[in-house]
Amino acid sequence: MLSPLSLYRAQTDKVKSIIVFSSVVLTAAIVFLIANVQMGNVAVNMMRPFSNSQDLIQQHIDKVSKPDLMTETQFKTIKTQQKVLATRKTHYLELSTLFFRNYYGVLILTMLFSCVGGVVLFIVINKGWGGSSEPLKALFLAILMVVTFCGFFPVVFKQQENFNQNIGSYMNYTKAEANIVGQLSMLQNTSLFNITEIKGKDSGSTRIDTNRYLRETDSLINMNTVTINNLTNYILTIDAREIKSIGEVYKNYVNTISGDTTRRRTP
Repeated sequence: MLSPLSLYRAQTDKVKSIIVFSSVVLTAAIVFLIANVQMGNVAVNMMRPFSNSQDLIQQHIDKVSKPDLMTETQFKTIKTQQKVLATRKTHYLELSTLFFRNYYGVLILTMLFSCVGGVVLFIVINKGWGGSSEPLKALFLAILMVVTFCGFFPVVFKQQENFNQNIGSYMNYTKAEANIVGQLSMLQNTSLFNITEIKGKDSGSTRIDTNRYLRETDSLINMNTVTINNLTNYILTIDAREIKSIGEVYKNYVNTISGDTTRRRTP
């Protein structure tokens, strides 16, 4: 039974070139997927303190009982506002993780194939483009294609910019959610709404100003609504103007090949 290497050697140069080109592209896809998964795990570990803090916030909110003076409708509204914030910030965290792992996955792929491409380019320079075999040319062009694509990817899909904006929104939602925790804590302390009687037989005694309490609660609810509306945004930036035409890509290929690779090294 022939080995894969023997089978490869038995093929024509055209078939060898197709095999080499396809192998490079397939290897690039596999490397990207592996790097993507690894960087995804890194992102999860990096964000673990924030995920743990979210668990603490949610546990606290779930255990908070309705203050006696607060109406059932007010209490449900505040808890709903917290759930809206928690749900939306999860969306921003997922997008941030997506852009993070894609960005670094492409960088890892670019560094790897740039190093390999440098070695292949050195060989092509020594042999000259005309003196290089068809499989070697296919190898060089495949690596050049992968590196070129990796160069387009982060600038077209704005990986770093999208990551920064989404993680910023995640932090803002977290702050707004923490504010609700503080509001519920304050509203539990009814002594903050005590007033002192200064007339009549009960002069000098204190009582809770219920109307003030309910107005303050409504004011906080309205403030939370404004905050949620101001934070509402869907961040996904793509700059199609960064996509190069086939002519521009071809010109880059020609410049790379004809710059030095046509000159043979003199002995």
